[in-house]
Amino acid sequence: MWTLDKSLGFLTTRTARSLKRALDAKLVEHGLTATQYIVLVRLWEEDGIPLTQLGELLFLDNPTITGIADRMERDGLLERRRNGDDRRVVNVYLTKKGKDLRRQVGTLAEETDAEAGEGFSESQMNQLLEQLNRIWKQMNEGLG
Repeated sequence: MWTLDKSLGFLTTRTARSLKRALDAKLVEHGLTATQYIVLVRLWEEDGIPLTQLGELLFLDNPTITGIADRMERDGLLERRRNGDDRRVVNVYLTKKGKDLRRQVGTLAEETDAEAGEGFSESQMNQLLEQLNRIWKQMNEGLG
């Protein structure tokens, strides 16, 4: 019999919320949320990308990524600039403050993941990550 305790959706959502809450608790002293953190991480990897592409890479819809960018721009973490080749495109760039945060908060998600994975072998964690990615791919085949 199906129950919530056997529901992939319920269990992964519950786990994701717990992980987000733990990361938020570490970021609060830096004035950041977990969602702002993933924006920073992506821009640390590739600064100056279009805002719409940033949203796609983070699986955030346009209104959500725009709101996050508004707050981060207000807080001096990033700036938006029109693309020189196509004025309709807005690229997002980290400010010095946004770049400097990497030294302070760059490892907090990794630490949170390590805490969540305590007691799991490296092989078990790799299997879990592979299985989660497999489920995601299966649920998103044909969508786009």
